[in-house]
Amino acid sequence: MSGRAGNERGALRAARSTPERITTVMNAPSRPRRRHAPAMGACLLAAALTLTACGGGASDRSSDASRGGGPSMKTDPGAFPVTVKTAFGSATVTSAPKRVVALGWSDQDAALALGVKPVAIVKTEEGFKNGVGPWAESALGGSRPEVLDTTDGYPVEKIAALHPDLILAVQSGITASDYAKLSQIAPTVAYLSGRKPYGTPWQEQTDLIGKVLGRRKEADQAVANVEKGLKRDAAKYPSLNGKSFVYAFPQPANGRVVLYTDDRTKVLEKVGLTIDPVVAKAAKMNSFANSLSMEHLDELTSDALLVWYNTPQDQKRLESDAVFKKLPAVRRKAYVAVDRTLAQASGAPSVLSVPWEMDKLLPPLAQALK
Repeated sequence: MSGRAGNERGALRAARSTPERITTVMNAPSRPRRRHAPAMGACLLAAALTLTACGGGASDRSSDASRGGGPSMKTDPGAFPVTVKTAFGSATVTSAPKRVVALGWSDQDAALALGVKPVAIVKTEEGFKNGVGPWAESALGGSRPEVLDTTDGYPVEKIAALHPDLILAVQSGITASDYAKLSQIAPTVAYLSGRKPYGTPWQEQTDLIGKVLGRRKEADQAVANVEKGLKRDAAKYPSLNGKSFVYAFPQPANGRVVLYTDDRTKVLEKVGLTIDPVVAKAAKMNSFANSLSMEHLDELTSDALLVWYNTPQDQKRLESDAVFKKLPAVRRKAYVAVDRTLAQASGAPSVLSVPWEMDKLLPPLAQALK
């Protein structure tokens, strides 16, 4: 099994009987599972703070990714041939790709931001229409890429039948074996050496994809524009500055709560928020995520609390917990129940999803933290 879902299930089994207060989670669920749980509604659900994510359009700031003039069909002069060294080998692209297959969780976002529409993308756990989140629908336009199900591994034959001239697997869990098969079909760009599966920062992802698409200058500008947008957000919402937060995911069957310290939290730190001290200390054990026993839930004294749920039942169970109700963030109404769409945007941050996420999340959160 090659998808993220397989890794997540393994992590859940490993943690199922762990009694420790804080444990390392090597592959905690970071995005909604592909198994379709009962719908949580089209809008964000929150017990104390309600966010509205209705509508399918891109965010008002979605142009941040391409404000340098917008995507064009031109590549950088002298961009090809280009060779990149990845964790599993080198990939050489001799000319501007015309048929791109995006296998990384948000690789299609980076390509779309640069004006390249993939012929195929992976099916997300949220099961978005046309395979992309609302933050990328505008960039996708009328294009309808093939949506590949990677639950049981990468469908090599289907990919080969698409006749790609470039395969993107930057934000992926690709293995050496996968790479060997895929690179026989077309130049395959995996994550860089030293990076973990699904562990490439969105800035590096955009830069790397921009390089192999021959649009590195445009990629650099797109990243710069999004980062400028985050700085504007920090200035626009001063009530966020210095406030502590936790981004969590409950595991009711295990009696634990996953505490994230990955890219989703790093984005929020860019706008002035700070990781809760308990989580920051645990992060020294694992920079991705750790889990806290429910018995020690009262240690989460952060100013704000963000939680995404796999099912409405999980949400009801946590929100009915007596200790949870007494948490400072919950009592001051700075608790956000993150729906599956926003969880996907934050769990796989990209040059397109970050502005969209900030537009949905920051205004009500900043108001609650005043």
